[in-house]
Amino acid sequence: MRRVPALLAMAASGVLVLTCAGPASAAPGVVRLYAPDGQVATVVDPEPNDCHRGFGEDTALVNRTEGTILVFPDFNCRTRIFDPVSPGETRYGNIGSFQALD
Repeated sequence: MRRVPALLAMAASGVLVLTCAGPASAAPGVVRLYAPDGQVATVVDPEPNDCHRGFGEDTALVNRTEGTILVFPDFNCRTRIFDPVSPGETRYGNIGSFQALD
C-alpha cells in the first residue's frame, strides 16, 4: 500500500514540471513601424518587455509576430495607457514606443 502515495507524489511532480513556465522568449516575427515622413523601422523577434522606440504621432505599427504587442504614447514604455495589438493587426496613431508581451 505504500506504493500508492509514492506513485501519486511522482505523478503530481510530473504535472508540476510540465505546467511550469519556461524562460521568456522572443515573439517570432517582425514589427514594422511606418512614419508619416516615409521612415520605416523593423524589429525582428522582439524580446518580451524590451522597450522599442516608435516614431510618435501619425505612425502605423504592423504586428507580424505571433504575440501581442503593447503600444505606448511616450518614448519609454512608461505611460499607464495599455493599447494591445494582436498578431496580424495594424495600429495607427501616436506610437511613441512598444513592447512585446509574449
